Amino acid sequence: MKKLLAFAATALMLTSTASLAHFPEGQIFGAWQWPSTHLPNLDGDISEWNVLPAELWIDIFQTEVAEGDIGREIDTANLNFRVAVGWNDELDRVYYVYDRFDDIWDRDAGGFGCCGQDDSIEIFLDADHSADRFAFWTGDYEDAEERARNNGRTNQTGHYRWPALEPFGFYWFWLSSSTWHDKEPYSCCPDSFNLDGAHGTESNFQAEWYTVGWDDFDHNSPENSILHDFVEGEIIGVGIQVVDNDNGPSSDDPRTAKWALGGQPCINGDGACGSDYILLPVMAELLPEQTTSVEGNSWGHIKASFGR
Repeated sequence: MKKLLAFAATALMLTSTASLAHFPEGQIFGAWQWPSTHLPNLDGDISEWNVLPAELWIDIFQTEVAEGDIGREIDTANLNFRVAVGWNDELDRVYYVYDRFDDIWDRDAGGFGCCGQDDSIEIFLDADHSADRFAFWTGDYEDAEERARNNGRTNQTGHYRWPALEPFGFYWFWLSSSTWHDKEPYSCCPDSFNLDGAHGTESNFQAEWYTVGWDDFDHNSPENSILHDFVEGEIIGVGIQVVDNDNGPSSDDPRTAKWALGGQPCINGDGACGSDYILLPVMAELLPEQTTSVEGNSWGHIKASFGR
């Protein structure tokens, strides 16, 4: 823990004189480093993540509604969640874990399941911390080809859904026509989740997955794209937005709420709307002796009884 605090303090000092574009301004979160000897087994059993210090988890109390039912108060009997970010140096991957209780698990959102309104999570990744605008409506382009090329080029954002929602898959990179970004070794996995519940019912849900980061994403092929080389101690941008729709009939229904870290509604097009994450060193003292999952009940099964 002392190592975590020292890294965060150093990062804040190094960036304090710079213009911090990401939100909340001046605050840095930590991305847990998984060494290659202890990579999580992506099977939906998230008990391996129990080794993370509490400070590395983002919960609903650290977010606010950025879109939809603005001003909705937190009610853990309706929705409760926590999310954490990890990374691996050797494979240059970013790992995510997502733990959720929902009183109404909504997979179709009244016909708007295609457009990110169903119960899902949206993750934005700015690997090189450029804070660039990366969607067609955030810039002026001379032609359609240039506009398409720059969608998601420097920063990538997508909706993650389990079970996968066809034809979009489990990782819908909606700014891209790519058919390869959601497959190994660039992302995994469509079956790495655990769902206790069903559409329209009270449900507990857990998922774990990874993606890579791109300094230059070319929709046509990975060969034409440039992967980001993650380095211990660097700051990356991450946007987290949890979508909760309680069987609302439209995207404008007040029962739809998008809970965002930083409270920014623009992680779908503006890199400046993400949050700052520092890539932490390995905390060997917290790792289990064996690479198998540690024992422990999933946080999600605590459900609405979870307290601040």
